[in-house]
Amino acid sequence: MGCHIFDPVFDSLELGAPLSVRSEGPAPNQWNWAMDSHIQYTFPGTPYTAEGTLRVSWYDGTQQPPPEVRALLEGDALPGTGSIFVGTQGTMLLPHFSKPMLYPDKRFAGLRYPDAASSDHWAEFVGACLGQTRTSAGFDYAGPLTEAVLLGSVASRFPQTTLHWNAPQLSFDQPEANRFVRRAYRPGWVRDDAKKRAAGDRHSSAVGV
Repeated sequence: MGCHIFDPVFDSLELGAPLSVRSEGPAPNQWNWAMDSHIQYTFPGTPYTAEGTLRVSWYDGTQQPPPEVRALLEGDALPGTGSIFVGTQGTMLLPHFSKPMLYPDKRFAGLRYPDAASSDHWAEFVGACLGQTRTSAGFDYAGPLTEAVLLGSVASRFPQTTLHWNAPQLSFDQPEANRFVRRAYRPGWVRDDAKKRAAGDRHSSAVGV
């Protein structure tokens, strides 16, 4: 679900590669991820953020936003999945399966939601295959989004450690963390054209755990 939940934040704020990522724990075991996680991302600011950097916090399992953030929702319950945008003029709760809610309620009472354009990603895919349209989540968008999400997975292996990410070099400032960025394939299992792309294309190698 990482990419699904991260997508509205990444898309609406036009985020790119994070500057750093940090796991507050707990650590996973050798074979599987932890049941709970709290990951802190720091992104460069964009025209849609108030400051030079943006902090994005990811919570799953039993981890939840702190009380001061939940208080902004004026008593409304957190959905099972979704996002909270804390802005300069108010707060938006965006559940994964329903319409957004704005706070404080009095400030936004009577606000009419804009009409959302309908979309069909199955039809988008067929249209893109035929060269007629572009998908709303092509590789040029999905690649950086997936990279950001997976950096959190790498960070989860190093609790309480801030990992600084060098996006052009596809590397962390911690050699141990770089072991999880790309793997060394056995001889005979790497195509020559893949080697060339790896040397010149920063998104040719997927970030993985």
